[in-house]
Amino acid sequence: MPLSLIRKARTFGIVATALSATLLGAEHSHRLVLSRVAYVGNSFGSTGTFPAIFSDPTITGIQGQVYLDHYIVEGDSPRAWRLWSLPITGLTTSFSSKSEGALMRSADGRFLTYMGYNGALGSEGVSNSYDPGPGANLAGNTAPLYDRMVALISADGAVGLTQEANAYSGDNPRAAITVDGTQFYMAGNSDSTIAKDGAGPGTTIGARYGTPGSTVSYQLGVYKATDRPDESAKQHVKDNNFRAIGIFGGDLYVAKGSGGNGDDGVFQVHNGTGEGLPTGPANTLTPLFSAPATDPVTGAVSPYTPFGFWFANPTTLYVADEGYANLDADGNVLPDALAGLEKWTLVDGAWKLAYTVQAGLHLTEAEQVQGYPVPTTTTGIRNITGRVNEDGTVTIFAITGQYSTISGGEPDPTKLVTVTDRLSAKTLPAEHHDRREHELDRFETLLTSRPGEVFRGVAFAPEASRDGHGKK
Repeated sequence: MPLSLIRKARTFGIVATALSATLLGAEHSHRLVLSRVAYVGNSFGSTGTFPAIFSDPTITGIQGQVYLDHYIVEGDSPRAWRLWSLPITGLTTSFSSKSEGALMRSADGRFLTYMGYNGALGSEGVSNSYDPGPGANLAGNTAPLYDRMVALISADGAVGLTQEANAYSGDNPRAAITVDGTQFYMAGNSDSTIAKDGAGPGTTIGARYGTPGSTVSYQLGVYKATDRPDESAKQHVKDNNFRAIGIFGGDLYVAKGSGGNGDDGVFQVHNGTGEGLPTGPANTLTPLFSAPATDPVTGAVSPYTPFGFWFANPTTLYVADEGYANLDADGNVLPDALAGLEKWTLVDGAWKLAYTVQAGLHLTEAEQVQGYPVPTTTTGIRNITGRVNEDGTVTIFAITGQYSTISGGEPDPTKLVTVTDRLSAKTLPAEHHDRREHELDRFETLLTSRPGEVFRGVAFAPEASRDGHGKK
């Protein structure tokens, strides 16, 4: 297929067969979709220029244009070829909100989901706005009020938008996932001033359930941390400040890695108290692993900063750890032993950290991106996806987290990186090469976004004829 025709393709699935037979011809090739957010200026009269405008303390975020970029990643020494881009109209994302922008493939493999706002491009403060729905604006805040919004993208590129009027009021919607396009499971945050009634967090926060076409969602359950003596005073408002969501083996999971209270880790959202996807609002959340966000005795922060996660099998979990941007006296980012890709394994009924992959991420090494005014440093990784290969390895793709002197790195260009790991390995290998002479456990950078654009999410492309497990 000529490259000119590939670029003109307007579906996710149309080029797969032709490319695999011609351009790629390799066993190790992948079709990926990246969510990319572009800065489009502002519509509120500020004279600030990019990126310095994001260091202005009076500005609380600017809505950017969301694109879904379709790539082919080819070979054992991978290269990424962009085929085409799909702009998502009618939905925006805060350009500088690092925690937003996850892109999730459905459990059956036929859809992608993305969560943002029903807010205009270039608008200011949308990410701190309140939802207009019942129970979403108990503090009585004035307009403008904005619905959160879920985009459902099918394999042919069709986009359906659902407004969520009572989800994540006053803060960030972060991720949504579906089983088969008939429901949404969502993760995000809400304003800590909402519903501080002593009974739990605000009713718009946490893991949530909604359906396409309905503006009303409900909270799936409440997790209450029990290891801090001041949690009763805080009323557990932020214990359910989840950053990521996923489905594996017919079960629902979420991750928390930010905020000053609650526990940071990965949690299962049970169906009631049992297994399976939740079917109603009264469900128990239990940690696979966790640590207090702030230690009640020492005051130290959690060692974990989980973001995205991916199950390779029932006993192996890969977790993206964003890391901490702790600085030395000269403003340099200090090392973080857990930043990068954590590999967790289930041993005797308990999840144990096997090792963390950092090689190739160049953590703590400030670098200059052409056209960006200050150096940026990778602190770890955020959203990830992965696949098990026939040779017993796994290939994982991730989006990096960045730090700089401009608003803590919020508008910094980000990277798409990839790494291969031996699934059966329990420790980092002494030798980094397998039988194909492909380097294991060392990240490679595939793409760096341009100034004024950031990558936020990554997922495998949906396919209308597949069930999510590679079966036609």
